[in-house]
This record gives sequence, structure tokens and C-alpha cells, in this order.
Amino acid sequence: MILTFDFHNHSCLSPCASLENSPSEMAKRARQKGIEIFALTDHNSALNSAAFAIACARQGLIPFFGLEMNPFEEAHLLAIFPDPLAALDFSDQVYRYLPQIEMDSGQFGDQVVVDPNDEILAMPAAWYGNALQESFAFFADAAHNAEALVIPAHVDRVQFSVYSQLGFLPPGAYDAVEAIGADPDPVLSGRHCVISDSDAHVLEHVGRRSSAVEIADEALVYELRAGLDAMVERWKQWDRENVQCMKSAGRSDDICKAGISTAIPGLAPLISFFAEWYPRRASLALLEAVRRSFYEKKAWSVYKRLAQ
Repeated sequence: MILTFDFHNHSCLSPCASLENSPSEMAKRARQKGIEIFALTDHNSALNSAAFAIACARQGLIPFFGLEMNPFEEAHLLAIFPDPLAALDFSDQVYRYLPQIEMDSGQFGDQVVVDPNDEILAMPAAWYGNALQESFAFFADAAHNAEALVIPAHVDRVQFSVYSQLGFLPPGAYDAVEAIGADPDPVLSGRHCVISDSDAHVLEHVGRRSSAVEIADEALVYELRAGLDAMVERWKQWDRENVQCMKSAGRSDDICKAGISTAIPGLAPLISFFAEWYPRRASLALLEAVRRSFYEKKAWSVYKRLAQ
């Protein structure tokens, strides 16, 4: 089975992304563009993972969850997780390395955490566009140890890449590399599988640079889709039953400024819901199948498809 995927996209949580990029609108756009596995990778945070999970499942998409880290060298690095709780846990760890420089929305844009109904839950105070206080190698190792897919981002880009910041790809346990061009220099990509992603910051860019992956076990895909469908049905009932609870959790005279998932009241009921209902085992199995396909070079970018 061949699946089209796009692993690099930014929601309204990323300060440089459009406020129109709510997870629900992004999922609608991805479906229109024929994306089947869709990942959210906001800058230095995964706080919109909960909303993204429901948004993708509603559209029949398989969601993966992650973040685009900006280590102190400012060579960007993707970490992709199979479920929202794993992504939130890692995001909370990354937050410890984010300088607490207050966000200036007038200069950098807004940072908005939303729930599955696009209601604002928080606007974190610390600027997510900042460089983290640890190295590229440190975060690559941390993501690998957390069993994420580890993918150096846009390795051949003239900004925020291993090309622009380092001039080479450091040794590391990478699962693939992401490139803007079709054939990046081996100094930048090594022997790793090369994929392309949209790096979408506006809705119009979702799906502009996709990739495809061949999955050997089709049953994994069907099992996960069935689990996501069941979760959405349970969510419809849960949302009706807990609508007042959710509104109370998200309502405040002052919008929550926290950058840790456990400190945002509106995320607490969502985390409890996913702990019970998210098909985590099936999602992990598919992520591992994608990882194996990367190692076997059974994935390719849109550029390779156009050349064939």
C-alpha cells in the first residue's frame, strides 16, 4: 500500500504562521490535496496536538504529531510522534530549554492554542520562535530516545538548515532527511531516505510538497483508521456531555499564558479523553512501519514522482 504524507506543517500556534491555520482548517485542506498521513510540527511546541487529532480523524486522515525544534545552532529538526500524548510529553520537556523571552505579537504574530472546536485555550507568553538552549545533537538524541521519527528539516534550505548553519549533516540516529530540492548533496543527506514536506505556514501551502511511502502491512492502516473512526464517534458523545466543562476550563478573565500542557486547564479534559480513547497501539505500529520503509528507501518525494 502506498500512502501520501506531509510531515511538516504549522498551525496558529507557530508565531510565523497564519491565524487561519487552525487544525480543523488545515485538515480540510490536507484532505482536498489528497494527503493521507498528515503531521503537525509547530515551532518548539506540540500544544495543538489535541485539536489536531480530532480535526484529522474527522476528515478521515491519519494524524502524526510533533514539533520543529530550533536548537541553538538554528538548524531545524523535526520530531514526529504517533499519538498526541507522546508529542505533548516531549513538548513539555523541550519547553524547559526555551528562553523565557516574552512574546511580542505586534512584532512576531500570535501563538494560539485551540481546542477541537477552534476555541482559544491559551496564548503562551514565551516566544516559540526563539532558539532553544541546547544543541542539534542533543535534541536529535532526545527525540530518538523518545522513539520519535527524527528528521533534519529542509537540509538544503538557505536558512535554518544544516546547510546554512553547519555546512554538513552531523552524525545522528536520523530516520530520514527532508529536502527542498530533489537531490540534496550527500554531505547534507548522507545515505538517508530523502523526503519532501510542505512546511506550510498558510493554508494554501498545505500539500504543496508531499511525499509517498510504501507500507508492507496494509492491515496496520485499516486497523488505525478503524480506531480513529471509533474515537471520533466517542468524541461526538463526549463533547456533548462535557461541553459545559470544556467551556469552563477554557474560560478565564485573562487568557492562559502557560506553555506546558498540564498548566493549561482546557487541555486537561482532552488529555484524559485521549488517554482512554486514542488508538495509541495501532498508531505506534504504523509509525514503526513508516520508519522501516524509510530505512528500506521505500519512500520518495514529490520531486522523484514528477521525474518518473
